[in-house]
Amino acid sequence: MKFFVTGVNGQLGHDVINELLKRGYEGVGSDIQSAAYSGVSDGSAVTTAPYVALDITDKDAVEKAIKDIKPDAVIHCAAWTAVDMAEDDDKVEKVRAVNVGGTQNIADACKEIDCKMLYLSTDYVFDGQGTEPWQPDCKDYKPLNVYGQTKLEGELAVSSTLEKYFIVRIAWVFGLNGKNFIKTMINVGKTHDTVRVVNDQIGTPTYTFDLARLLVDMCETEKYGYYHATNEGGYISWYDFCCEFYRQYGLTTKVIPVTTAEYGLSKAARPVNSRLDKSKLTEAGFTPLPTWQDAVSRYLKEAQL
Repeated sequence: MKFFVTGVNGQLGHDVINELLKRGYEGVGSDIQSAAYSGVSDGSAVTTAPYVALDITDKDAVEKAIKDIKPDAVIHCAAWTAVDMAEDDDKVEKVRAVNVGGTQNIADACKEIDCKMLYLSTDYVFDGQGTEPWQPDCKDYKPLNVYGQTKLEGELAVSSTLEKYFIVRIAWVFGLNGKNFIKTMINVGKTHDTVRVVNDQIGTPTYTFDLARLLVDMCETEKYGYYHATNEGGYISWYDFCCEFYRQYGLTTKVIPVTTAEYGLSKAARPVNSRLDKSKLTEAGFTPLPTWQDAVSRYLKEAQL
């Protein structure tokens, strides 16, 4: 199979294209930067994969790139993911252009050449109320912020344009290439005696290295539809998450649990209930991701923070 991967300079795109090349597939990466690649220098396959500089908001450029490459599947990792910045009045139009317009451009191009498309979405498409895990086929969408609304509109662009699509919602993402909660909090923990972390937002982390394997597995099939994919290991709070990776890392910094209201620094509203039901994965025959505790252990060894 031949794959086209958007957003390879990000956490997930980096791992997806490495997974493809590790399996012997042909993978072409893209991102908005004109340079060949600007991710981590870890000697990985992504640094040598074919690369196309592409602004996904440019419809003609997207159509040309995908028609020229002729992939069997497109894994669309590129997105505007700066959740708080997306709330700025001068950024909303840009966020929508990337997350909605860019996704529509890719879906249209995939339809032209009749190839599969896998779109990465988020728990933020829901309002995050209650305590019941969200089902992948639930249509009770009530995003709380601009990021969630635009990712939902991206979902609808894909599902209304294509028949051969996978929409995979993920949450609490961490990977080697780029910023994430673990990196940030370990750096803070090294210079502070105490840290404050919210304990009333509940979900499960997703390690991009593990997720990449699943996404490629999916594209090898025709089991299309909506899925939820995070690591196993149970639902936790950000506070629980921080306590565990501090313990594994060996930091003795005191972690103080606070409510979202007490924390009070975020411009964008966050869902309190980010529990995603992943049972559809096993029902479809896919192998679930390892536990998040195991993922943290492997990540800390690889990241060398």
